Amino acid sequence: MSGEAWLGDLLRAGRALGASTPQEWARIAAALGLGHDPPDETARVSRDTPVPGDGAVNGVPPRDREEPEPSDTGHRPRRHRPPTAPEDDDTPDLDPVERTSPLGLRWTVDPLPPPDGRSSLAAPLPHTPLLAPRSTAAILRTALARITAEGELDVETAAEQLARARPLHEIPRRPLPTLRYGVQVLADISASMEPFAGDVQDIIGQVRAQVGVAGTQVLRFCDVPSRGAGPGPRGAWQAYRPPQQGRRVLVLSDLGAGGPLFNPWRARPEEWHRTVHAIRQRGCDVVALVPLPERQWPKWWRTLLPVVPWDRGTTVSRVLGVVG
Repeated sequence: MSGEAWLGDLLRAGRALGASTPQEWARIAAALGLGHDPPDETARVSRDTPVPGDGAVNGVPPRDREEPEPSDTGHRPRRHRPPTAPEDDDTPDLDPVERTSPLGLRWTVDPLPPPDGRSSLAAPLPHTPLLAPRSTAAILRTALARITAEGELDVETAAEQLARARPLHEIPRRPLPTLRYGVQVLADISASMEPFAGDVQDIIGQVRAQVGVAGTQVLRFCDVPSRGAGPGPRGAWQAYRPPQQGRRVLVLSDLGAGGPLFNPWRARPEEWHRTVHAIRQRGCDVVALVPLPERQWPKWWRTLLPVVPWDRGTTVSRVLGVVG
C-alpha cells in the first residue's frame, strides 16, 4: 500500500470482509497501512483494548491511546509509511533484455611505438643551417673573394693595345677572385643572436675550411664592435682594430635590428657607421650576413654596406648582385 488510505476506506473494507473482532479490524488496517500488525491470537486481550463503539468513530477503534491535542479537532488519521518488504523476499531480479555495445573506432594510422631508452626521440634534433648546405661554400666564396688581375692572359686586350701602337706597360690579365688575402670574421654574441649561435659556428667553420686557419681571424663582440672585441672571453676584449689592408671583413650580426624592442644595449646606427667607416679607411671591404628577412631591414643598411640575407633563399647570383 502507498499509505494514502483513509478511515472511509477501512470501513468499506471491513464491511465488505465482514470484520467482527478487533484482530480482524487490526489486520485490515495493517493491510491498508493504517495500523500495526495484528496482535497474537493467543494473547489475552486487556480490558483497556478498544472495542468497536468504545471511543471509536462509527465503530472503528482508534490507532493509539494518545489523547489528541486540544487544538486538534479533526479526525484525519496520521499517515504511515508502507511496510517494508520482508528480508526473505524471493522476488527474482530483472534481467536486461538488450545491451548496446560501444561503437568500435578504427584508426587510420598506426600508433606510435612505446618510448624506450633507445628511442630516437631522446636524442637532440640535428642542427639545420640557415644557408642551403649545397650552396654554402659557393655563397661564402663569392661574398668573401677579392677580385684581382691575376688570371690568365687577356689576349683580346693585349692585341688591341698593340694594334694601336701602344706599349704594354704590364701584361693584361683576366680578373680572378681570390681568398689569399684572408678574412676577418666579426661574430656577434649578443642576446639577440643567441638563437643563431649554432649557425655562427657553422659559418666560422666554413670560412676556415676555405680560407684556411692561418688566414681566418675571428673576433667576437656584443651588439657593435666599437664597444670592444676579441678572440677570447669578454673580459679580455680590447678596442676594435680593423684588419690589414686588402682583407675582407665578414660581419655575422643582426646590426641592432633584432632582439627585444626596448633593449637598452641595442646598437645605434651611428655606431655602425663609425665602425664601417674605420674598416674602409684601412682599405678593406666589408659585407654583412644578417639572419633577418628583408622586410625588417632598415633603410640605412643599404646605403652603409652590402647586406646578404642569411636564409635558404640566398643564391650565388643574389650575392653577386649585392657585392658585385
